[in-house]
Amino acid sequence: MDNPITKLPKYVFRRSNGSYRYKRNVPKALRQVIPKATVYRQLGESYDEAIRRLPVVHAEIEALFDQERKTPDSKRATGLVRERLGEWHANAFAEGVVDPEWDIMDDFVELAEDLEGRAPTAVTGQIASARVSKEPMTLQKVLEEYRAYKSQDSAADRSLHTRIERLRKDLVMVLGKNRVEWTPLAEITRADANAMRDVLLLRMAPNSVLRTLGVIKAAINHVIIEHDLDQRNVFQGIKIKGAGASREDRLPMTDNHVATLLPEYASNPTAYVLFMTLADTGARLAEITGLEAQDIDLDTRCLLIRHNGIRRLKTKTSERTIPLSQRAAECLKQHKVGLSDTDPLFPKYARPRGSDAASAMLMKRLRRQISEALLHGA
Repeated sequence: MDNPITKLPKYVFRRSNGSYRYKRNVPKALRQVIPKATVYRQLGESYDEAIRRLPVVHAEIEALFDQERKTPDSKRATGLVRERLGEWHANAFAEGVVDPEWDIMDDFVELAEDLEGRAPTAVTGQIASARVSKEPMTLQKVLEEYRAYKSQDSAADRSLHTRIERLRKDLVMVLGKNRVEWTPLAEITRADANAMRDVLLLRMAPNSVLRTLGVIKAAINHVIIEHDLDQRNVFQGIKIKGAGASREDRLPMTDNHVATLLPEYASNPTAYVLFMTLADTGARLAEITGLEAQDIDLDTRCLLIRHNGIRRLKTKTSERTIPLSQRAAECLKQHKVGLSDTDPLFPKYARPRGSDAASAMLMKRLRRQISEALLHGA
């Protein structure tokens, strides 16, 4: 027989026959869609068995409540119309084509009256008017739509998904699940935005916070334009103390710096060509590592930045033609010898995140040069 337990975990109680049960009151907001005031689940005959099953049962009930919270009123309304009035009514209702003068309008009014008090007001209201109401925009939907809009290739998708998912979790941590997933965007306030900023500042540098909040700001601006929403963006113009330029920021290299660094890169042909091309064109490293041989036009001495079989461009305006210096043109001419038009100019780095690997290789040589300069008091 079990030893008597003086205090049981939350939602657990012991029945008179000695078995254990999970008991959870249905949230008031869900009482009209879950036809019970309380839900029960059997946990087991012994305390040890109950404790083992408790996390699984609790997760099951939480998932049930979450699912009901996420179900749009329009979907509930359409389901009730389909169940009670039939497929034809449901299709006309979902497509919003029911004319108030039609005889079938009475069917919707009668159904709404019959459901009064047994379905959410927002649901019966839609049925009574025979019109599906548009679901409100939320922060969660904002991030989902922005991710879909920005997605390009598989590598970019993974990186974008990771970044936005991390952002969503931070928003939930700061504002709570209800405010992120179900609260209309129009009800999100400047206080919410400032709270997000303050929490991020606890673990990030000000400029990192600025970049992170910039993603939310851009996502909200996107849906405001796409959905023609008449509201302000509360993440616009947030003040972040310490963000912006400072005297510790890295400055561009001078011609003297470049000349000093060249010997460090000369021992590796690929490193030398990459460094020389970056220094003389100002292009992004990912643009250079993603070049095909045909992107080098030696006749006009130009570099063509465009979509190709290796990578996409960061933005539409990134497509451009860049003139090459004499020394950069000579380096690239030698580097593309033996390559066909569609061959990668830098095959080792022509892959997802290849520019990161190239950056590490270049920075390794830069740090070595800096270390030597410091050692000799330069």
